[in-house]
Amino acid sequence: MRTNVRLLAYRLLRKCEKEKFLDREDVDSVLSVLNDKDRRFLKELVWGVMRKEELLDWYINQLLRNPDIPPAVRVALRMGVYQLLFMDGVPDYAAVSETVKLIKNENFRKLVNAVLRRVKSVPPPNDLHLVYSHPKWIVDYWNSFLPEEAVLRIMEWNQKPLPTVLRVNSLVTTRDEVIEILSKEGTEAIYGKHSPFSVVIKKLGVPLNDSKVITEGLATVQGESSQIVPLLMDLEPNMKVLDTCSAPGGKTTFIAELMKDKGEILATDVSMERLQLVEKHVKRLKLSSVKIKLADAERLIEFIQDEFDRILVDAPCSSLGTARNHPEVLRRAKKEEFKELSEKQFRILSQSWKLLKKGGILLYSTCTITKEENTEVIKIFVEQTPDVDVIDLRERLKDYRVEGVWDGFGFLMLPDETLTSFYVSVLKKTG
Repeated sequence: MRTNVRLLAYRLLRKCEKEKFLDREDVDSVLSVLNDKDRRFLKELVWGVMRKEELLDWYINQLLRNPDIPPAVRVALRMGVYQLLFMDGVPDYAAVSETVKLIKNENFRKLVNAVLRRVKSVPPPNDLHLVYSHPKWIVDYWNSFLPEEAVLRIMEWNQKPLPTVLRVNSLVTTRDEVIEILSKEGTEAIYGKHSPFSVVIKKLGVPLNDSKVITEGLATVQGESSQIVPLLMDLEPNMKVLDTCSAPGGKTTFIAELMKDKGEILATDVSMERLQLVEKHVKRLKLSSVKIKLADAERLIEFIQDEFDRILVDAPCSSLGTARNHPEVLRRAKKEEFKELSEKQFRILSQSWKLLKKGGILLYSTCTITKEENTEVIKIFVEQTPDVDVIDLRERLKDYRVEGVWDGFGFLMLPDETLTSFYVSVLKKTG
């Protein structure tokens, strides 16, 4: 059975290598046919290999005369090396023999066998980008504008799995009730550290999609970083709120819950298919204050003629802050794309600002770690906009026990047990 699990992992990693993207639907499809033990094995192997790609390749290349080997062979070698160096429960002979079986070509079988039998004799590297397994150019880039300790913290936490976190629907239940229901289903959960609405899953019993807390709208799967964003908007019942890039709807529905489902929330997105995800969330949570509208946020005033008390611009971005769950984002990132994305984000921000009432608040957020998409977008906007005040978030985020870097325009949340890197900037319209 273990051989089949390795083969399934190999196929997922091969596809990810080709497409620079791991389709979570593919993963879910594979996991659905496995027992709990094999699920854990596959997830550790797949995500472990993805997280440690640079380090694994370094070990492999130390033992190759010519590192130019077929991608299929390299993926198998990564799997074998990961099992040998990082999976204590896997016997060495099994890691070697089962990896060799993945290779069809006899010559490459011999090469794989030779590399795996010698890899434990290679002294570990000293370079930090290898120790923490990040592309060197990204580490150099981060070091150009972030404190060294922040970069180290980001790299360190990117090597660790991110626990599943729920957001409790405060309209209908409490954290204690949700934890009690989960306990009856065999799931261990505790209070989250940062959001007063968060519950962290420690050990899963019933699959969450089948859990009463999800099917009956008592909670929503949402990371703590994402939960912090609406908490900074100073929301009150009966406000008019616009969420410009709302799909898949996690923040939209949290806004509605924080407003006691009273008021008007307009959720827009450029994709009708993705707006259907928002609608699905809204229906599951039985919310009445949310309306959805197809609209291109870069041309927002062509679609909407209204004014809002609060606006959320959770902008499309390069997503580098999601690397704990999506390690592949680090390998497909291209520096030239940061500038292209920042221009798109600036257009969305500028359009959204025109729809904000005087005295209103706009929150700009991304889940990435680039100067272009974060600091520079807000800095240029503030320089060109006379009726804007930047709100200092340091004390507010301290209240939520969030640590990070303040750049004068916004705050980069730094990761910990349940947080991922998120950038937030709160702007108030004066006059």
